[in-house]
Amino acid sequence: MGERYASTMAIPTRDPKNYTEEALKKLPGWFYQFRFSNGATSEVVDELTSVIHQTRADLIFPFLDDFFGERWDKIRCLDLACHQGWFATQVALRGATKVQGIDIRNEHVVRALAIRELGHLANMNVSQRNLYAVTPEDDGTYELTLFLGILYHLDNPLEALRIVRSVTKKLCVIETQVARSSPELHCLWGSGSPRKGPGIAVVHSDETHVAGSRSVVLVPTLDALYQILYAVGFQRLYLSIPRPDMYEQFACFDRVVVFAQTG
Repeated sequence: MGERYASTMAIPTRDPKNYTEEALKKLPGWFYQFRFSNGATSEVVDELTSVIHQTRADLIFPFLDDFFGERWDKIRCLDLACHQGWFATQVALRGATKVQGIDIRNEHVVRALAIRELGHLANMNVSQRNLYAVTPEDDGTYELTLFLGILYHLDNPLEALRIVRSVTKKLCVIETQVARSSPELHCLWGSGSPRKGPGIAVVHSDETHVAGSRSVVLVPTLDALYQILYAVGFQRLYLSIPRPDMYEQFACFDRVVVFAQTG
């Protein structure tokens, strides 16, 4: 593979290139570039989108490959809000014993399942679910959970991360936009002493990404994200440090990847 794809894998297939290309064209609107070993690729909206996704992969998978090493075949992964299943596919290709993706939008699930079929990925499945309905009792727990590109589209990020922690056995990967840091906010507290803490931005939602009627979403600063992750029960946090030449939002820490361990 070339340097650009060093952290991602092509989907192996014995099908002819034209067969795969025709199958992909039947489902327009690909948001991710799925690459197949026969040379077929899904056509994405624009080049910048591919650069952003590849940067996310470059910040995530080298850490995961080092962390799990030769144990991928013992790892179960839950990808919450998996979109079209691009990251779930990359985990499945590494040999994880089970990869379960969930997403609230049917059009995303349909495309993720198409990739599963084209790649003959028997260890991967995707279903239409609301992440707020996930429970360890119904869904079990997973050594690895992915929570990528979704936190900043939510109006209740604290509850979402509580749910994520409840189904994470070892490690969760959070990738999200964060609000730019500012001095701590102060507030009075009844008859007690004033309190202070890091801030959370309240911003207008993007109807393209938010399911249901949500007029605002809450975007924490990085410090606030750390505090929330500790509060819901994660024990150790690691920030992925981008190279200076990576996509600007990551290089400037307006968008971050955090690895959260349970113990």
